[in-house]
Amino acid sequence: MKKQLITNGDRWYKANLHCHSTVSDGKMTVEALAEAYRKEGYQIVAFTDHRKLIPHPELNREDFLALTSVELDGSDRRDENKKYRPTYHLNFFARKADETDLSFYDQDYMKKHYGPDAWNELIAKVSDRFLVQYNHPRWSLQDIRDFGPLEGLWGFEVFNTGCEEVMLNGWGEEEYIQMLREGKMLIPTATDDNHDTHPIGEPKNDSFGGFTMIQAKALTQEAVIAAMEKGDCYASTGPVIKELWAEDGVVHAETSGVCCICLRGPGYSTKHERAHGDTLTHAEFELSAFKEVPEFLYLEVADTYGKKAITRAFLQQEWEE
Repeated sequence: MKKQLITNGDRWYKANLHCHSTVSDGKMTVEALAEAYRKEGYQIVAFTDHRKLIPHPELNREDFLALTSVELDGSDRRDENKKYRPTYHLNFFARKADETDLSFYDQDYMKKHYGPDAWNELIAKVSDRFLVQYNHPRWSLQDIRDFGPLEGLWGFEVFNTGCEEVMLNGWGEEEYIQMLREGKMLIPTATDDNHDTHPIGEPKNDSFGGFTMIQAKALTQEAVIAAMEKGDCYASTGPVIKELWAEDGVVHAETSGVCCICLRGPGYSTKHERAHGDTLTHAEFELSAFKEVPEFLYLEVADTYGKKAITRAFLQQEWEE
């Protein structure tokens, strides 16, 4: 029996789930950003301006959705003599398009009570109103001790264009995999976190680097949030995962042209196919080739430019007949 993991169908939408405008510290207006992203083939932008939860229904079109969202933060201020301050940055994606209430958040409180406990309390308080994503672990100077204890998260940022541009360190997929090993089955996202300090088209511009593909029933806040919550999405900086399915003990992957397709579990055991150049578009992996049944599997692909795509983790019951 065929078990579909990623379907090759309609209504796949390209999204930037982390974006800053002149509403906070970005250099472009929401109007200009919406137009620029539409021209680049995006259908969704989450305007996650710092501590500003503002819907932008005026930007919505038949082919474009401004996702109501906000980025909240809290740096470690317990020791005023500390030179480098780790900082929590989390995106909150509203379930309802007209959400504006941020009364649950107190930045000074989160600074004074730095740590996962305060964030867990906050996330639990608003879980019926928001999906929550943890952002850029490396830029935040955090590790598994900081984000590992977080509960109630929906997603984890595995790539951040802004961090790649300024630090050459935009990937956080290893930190994401650590969370999977901790039993936190989060959704991977690739985002821009763009501020556009340098104009679009210049080498230092931080737009159009990472994106999340979302398969939703409609281009509305409610439908997109429902698809995100279900996990009908994957993260990418270039490659496209067209289809992923399991049948008769074999996992099949169909992709755009890449040089490597890799099926990974929680440990160091992987199954992969490689090619010279971006000529690989299909791979098959015998599940019996794994020494033991993995707790979960996820697909990662890469092209010759180093651009990658990564799926969420699929649990055993999702691929087994």
